[in-house]
Amino acid sequence: MKRRLMIWMVLVFLPLLMLLAWFMSQRSFDLAMQREQERAQMMEAMIAAQVKDAIKPLNYDGVVQAARQYRRAYAAQGVELIFCYNRVPIGGARLPNRNYEAMLGRSRTGMLDTLSRPEKFVIAEPLTSQVTLLVLRDVSDLYEMRAEMRRVFLLAAALGSVVMIVMSWLVASRFTRPVARLTDAAQALAAGEEGQALPTARRDELGALARSFAEMEKAVLSREESLKQEAQNRQAMLDALAHEMRTPLCSLLGNVRLLEMPLEEQERAQILDEMAREIKRLTEMDAQLMKLTQLHHEPLETEEVRLLSLLQETAARLKAQAGDVTIQVEGPDSVVLGDRELLALLADNLTVNAIRASSPGQTITLRTTETGFVVRDEGCGMTEEQLSHLFEPFYKADKARTRSLGGAGLGLSLCKRIVEMHQGTLAYESTPGEGTTATVTTCLQPVADSVTPSDVPYAQEVMHP
Repeated sequence: MKRRLMIWMVLVFLPLLMLLAWFMSQRSFDLAMQREQERAQMMEAMIAAQVKDAIKPLNYDGVVQAARQYRRAYAAQGVELIFCYNRVPIGGARLPNRNYEAMLGRSRTGMLDTLSRPEKFVIAEPLTSQVTLLVLRDVSDLYEMRAEMRRVFLLAAALGSVVMIVMSWLVASRFTRPVARLTDAAQALAAGEEGQALPTARRDELGALARSFAEMEKAVLSREESLKQEAQNRQAMLDALAHEMRTPLCSLLGNVRLLEMPLEEQERAQILDEMAREIKRLTEMDAQLMKLTQLHHEPLETEEVRLLSLLQETAARLKAQAGDVTIQVEGPDSVVLGDRELLALLADNLTVNAIRASSPGQTITLRTTETGFVVRDEGCGMTEEQLSHLFEPFYKADKARTRSLGGAGLGLSLCKRIVEMHQGTLAYESTPGEGTTATVTTCLQPVADSVTPSDVPYAQEVMHP
């Protein structure tokens, strides 16, 4: 690009520079020639006035004698005079070429003679009806001056061309350097490498292009990093899934081997119960994986959802699973926009986790807020280390309790995805031995027309009979 730009600059500006040199030399010559002609006309008028009075009374011989005298006198001053009598030169003079004969008329005329050497400016003026005076002024110095000026201007043009080539190289370098840097950055980005610094500080179009490219590069690198992280998360999830499936599958395989042996009825029933639990665990894992996959592709269908009735339904569904754990529902009858099925699944998963963390006689509180709800238990709680891994797929804060009560370790990953789809947040607070609080907040616009604007004045309890 730089080479093409230099060639175009030379092809455009070099002819212009040469034309300018020729024009300036010609203009200087024309002005000098104009001044010389004016001086020649003034001098011819003075000579003609002097000679005219002198030759009026003379006959032919006297005119010839006077012509010789005037020619010698003005020749010493660098002026050539030619006298013509009846269109014939006299006094030893001769016409340089046939073009002069056309000037021997009845009026004053002028001519620039460039055929003769040296070049002359000629003025012809009739003095009498028979005598014509031609005044010839040497202007060859003007032509020499023009030739010299042209040589000087051409030399200046040549030097200017060299300077212009250097300047064009510098200008081309200045304009193509940012483009070259952008090209290198694009190639580095295509190769997966970090590009070099771009000229984003420029205040021209190239600077704007560099800033746009820098923003694009930042977005591409961010997207690439996000894709890498996503790939790592998927690989980690697959590794965890393989690990999680190995245990129930090994258990099932071992129990099948045991069933092939002669066993008592009670032992056979225990083995079948254990196999049923492992199959249930695999089924739950499969269902949650399918649901988690669907949530990454399905759009959110929103409707008005009354959170109080949603939590009451959750408590009713899980009262059998809760056993001796009390599930208490309270809070205002707030209404939000959301997917009712997904919000119900979110409430169920959070409540099931609270049940698994609770002991008989403890209470789980489901409380609505203006833009979400809170699930609070009085269970075993979690440490800061456990909280930091809480949303990782297949992570289990208490593996022994989870194994005894069931659970695949995918519930909170599913909950997090549901909350993200509702543009909200899921926050956990926990203290070991004191319990855990899960707070769900959705950023979707809440609906103002609630049936019960104030808090429910009493707590509704759902207990296992």
